[in-house]
Amino acid sequence: MDLSSVQFSEGRQILARAVRDIRRLRDLRANVVAERMGMPLRSYELFEAGGGRFDMQRLFAFAEATDSDPFAIMLSVPFESPEFAVDCADTKLALILMMHLQGFHEDRGADIAYLDPPNIIGGFERVFKELGAKLDDNEAFLRQWFEGRKGGSISLGSLCVRGLRRRKA
Repeated sequence: MDLSSVQFSEGRQILARAVRDIRRLRDLRANVVAERMGMPLRSYELFEAGGGRFDMQRLFAFAEATDSDPFAIMLSVPFESPEFAVDCADTKLALILMMHLQGFHEDRGADIAYLDPPNIIGGFERVFKELGAKLDDNEAFLRQWFEGRKGGSISLGSLCVRGLRRRKA
């Protein structure tokens, strides 16, 4: 697929906010991201402000430069949620989903046309219910651990209740 062929003309401000918020999450300066993407700083600043070219090639380059999820960035537009891109930056949820979907298509090919939508919906409901239960278990564990902790303190700013966040030096 030619990554430069798919343009994102709608939702530029959502994409711009997602890009800016991910860069800030990674604690990166604009010039560092621009350099990693192989583009001039002014062009990157225009991109981050919602101008210039917003296409798959550039979004994939940004995701690689910031170790984030390119599909979550793209999905932030129809979801109308730049937060979705930020929330998936560490876990790569949308990227992993797409990888499995691609593998399923490679394995099953045209047979996927015979799947019944209710079975697809039920399968995804089970998967997301199980993932939600994992989040609930992790949250309960962390709460119990913090409540039972004696002595020194840990800055909650460096922890996310749903897991540890990586911080760039």
